[in-house]
Amino acid sequence: MNTVQRIGALIGLVCLVAGLIAPLSHIAPTIQLTLGIALFALCFWTFEPVPIQLSSLFLLALYPLTDLLTFEESFAPFAGKTIWLIFTGMAISMALEQTGVGTLLANIMKRVLSRHPAFLIAQLHFIGLATAFIVPSGVVRVLLLFPIGLALCTSLKCTNDPKATTVVLLSLVSSTVFGGFGILTGAVPNMILAGQLHEWGNESIFWSTWFIWMFPLVGIGRSILSAFLIWVFWGRTIAPFRPIPQKETEFTFTTAQKKTLGVLTLGVIGWATDTVHQIPPVYIALAVVLILLIPHWGTLNVKDLKKLDFTFLFYIAALFSLGTALSVSGFNDAFINNAVEWAHLSKWDLPQRYFALTLLAVPLDFVMDIAAVAAVVTHPFLQLAAEHELGILPAAMSIGMATTLVFLPYQAAPLMVAYSYRKFALSHLILLQFSLSLLSLIFLYPLNLVYWSWAGFL
Repeated sequence: MNTVQRIGALIGLVCLVAGLIAPLSHIAPTIQLTLGIALFALCFWTFEPVPIQLSSLFLLALYPLTDLLTFEESFAPFAGKTIWLIFTGMAISMALEQTGVGTLLANIMKRVLSRHPAFLIAQLHFIGLATAFIVPSGVVRVLLLFPIGLALCTSLKCTNDPKATTVVLLSLVSSTVFGGFGILTGAVPNMILAGQLHEWGNESIFWSTWFIWMFPLVGIGRSILSAFLIWVFWGRTIAPFRPIPQKETEFTFTTAQKKTLGVLTLGVIGWATDTVHQIPPVYIALAVVLILLIPHWGTLNVKDLKKLDFTFLFYIAALFSLGTALSVSGFNDAFINNAVEWAHLSKWDLPQRYFALTLLAVPLDFVMDIAAVAAVVTHPFLQLAAEHELGILPAAMSIGMATTLVFLPYQAAPLMVAYSYRKFALSHLILLQFSLSLLSLIFLYPLNLVYWSWAGFL
């Protein structure tokens, strides 16, 4: 354990003890306890003084012990779709790696990708962003792209250079996650927000509407910014890539590769057309895995599943239980009520009122998954917008901008899935996403409001 991890552990333990003591008389003890546990978890997840899986399992056990949640409520996320989506994605990722499909695709990509770091970063961002149009789940996209990225690192001879590996992998991950927020079907928080808006006012956000008003800056703008930051932080200091000679990368399609690619293609078609057939991504992913597990035909067997890191699912479950505890304790309602009283939207000029909705939602991003934030704040903030005569659709999309800001890895499951491979430093991931989200909040999102106002959306 290094010095930073010791400091993080100390801060987390102090927060936990403070929550247990609940020293503040004007705040409900249950809220203080929940916040203490939440801050403890966030410190241990961010600084990682012990493995994330261990601190997450401790959190799942702590909620029933402190009577914040029942045992069933604490462990309920294991019955949720997200857990099983990640499990199936891990299995599909294993199939890509074991059958050599990842290497096959990497070799095809290597033939057209630039050897210069700056151009390679741009091309990988284009690939990552393009997948967001096809596969709606960010978790699944990361699990599909990561084995291809690892094979590409090998093919480009950068496995011994941590900076080069970081450049390749983070280019794919950042573009498909952060750029994907610019597409309605590209991120779970977007779709939750759209559903909440329909429940509140029976108004729909169409795919094309989100694309017009969000994709230019949230999708393309943030992808460009991500590419620039990766080049500044790591890309400009690495030498041009020198890939394995062509004669060493000749390939043919094996039977296993043909089967895996065929089944995966059917899965991608299913994910890409979910708005038509309305089948959730997890069901399609389960079908893909079951086909790959068919005895004597599939490219996976049940024994292969034992190699998966099931303990990582403790973290995903703990993250959702954290959101449940914050809601049950009354923290969410208290925060929203105080935020509404503090904001005084009537004192803001009309265009800035929309940005105020974004700013009001940002603090919640730090204590729960951004998908949960979209579920929690949409209804009360839409009511606030209606009371101040704001347009409901731009108000909803202003809230949506807040749920695209991921400053730390625990705020979004796809990023934690990427980090679970342990192929780049946690500090590198935090540096990139914190810088990207902060610059988005300061520059890109105000500019997005200018674009909305200029184009007549506000």
